[in-house]
Amino acid sequence: MAKNSNPRELLQAKLNVKRAQLYGIAKKVSDSLSISTADAILLLAAKNGINLHKHAGDLPEGKIEKLRSLLPYLPQPIATTPVATPPDRQRRSRPKDKKTLGTQVKLLRSEEDPVLDKKTLDEMKAMIPVYEILYHLENSMRQFVSRVLKAKHGTEWWDKVAPQGLKDTVKKRTTDDAINAWHQKRSTESIHYLDLNQLPTLVRATQADFVQQFLPSLEWFQQFVDELYRSRCVVSHMNPLVTANIDAVAVRFNQWQQLVKGKAEDLKALE
Repeated sequence: MAKNSNPRELLQAKLNVKRAQLYGIAKKVSDSLSISTADAILLLAAKNGINLHKHAGDLPEGKIEKLRSLLPYLPQPIATTPVATPPDRQRRSRPKDKKTLGTQVKLLRSEEDPVLDKKTLDEMKAMIPVYEILYHLENSMRQFVSRVLKAKHGTEWWDKVAPQGLKDTVKKRTTDDAINAWHQKRSTESIHYLDLNQLPTLVRATQADFVQQFLPSLEWFQQFVDELYRSRCVVSHMNPLVTANIDAVAVRFNQWQQLVKGKAEDLKALE
């Protein structure tokens, strides 16, 4: 590696990973600490003994000190050390890794797809952690709304307080499930048959149960969902997000986590 290599190149060489893999590791750090992916790479470089002061001329004043102050908060465990695995063993291990997705079918390697170009393949790998964040966030939001309404109105809360328009939507979708009985149902709970951008309608209809005690305002929740939903639609339609939108999703995730953790005791008391 040339002496004038930048910290990203030095870290990539030290960890013995591909560029896309390095960005995947850095993305987890950036999501956890609410910093940019570029800063996460610098933080990982410092963690792995790369002297950032040699590159201080390319960094804003005070950047190194700021990053070093974050070292104690680096999420653990984090893959920051290389693992030497022979290429033939890597190929053999991939089908086993695929099983973590829940499939019992041996998948062919996507790298050998004769149609898929490298750009799309790299985008797919980059979106895996983003999908994980969205999956976590959306399910947390649904369960939060459901738990509040169940505590306030009982187990039959859907029949009691859901707006008729949402009930009609759910009825249509559950009917479709019944027609296509060869496939599993979406869920046993009505709230999971709503689109994410329909949750504000449900909260608006039951605003006395949420506003002030659990949510700052209806407008806040509406804007939160609207902004998140745009990114969700891009990913759910198998397209990549640009860095700015990925960062926005990460910010929304952290905001939601701060909210629910701050309201956890109130929710327990309600139940």
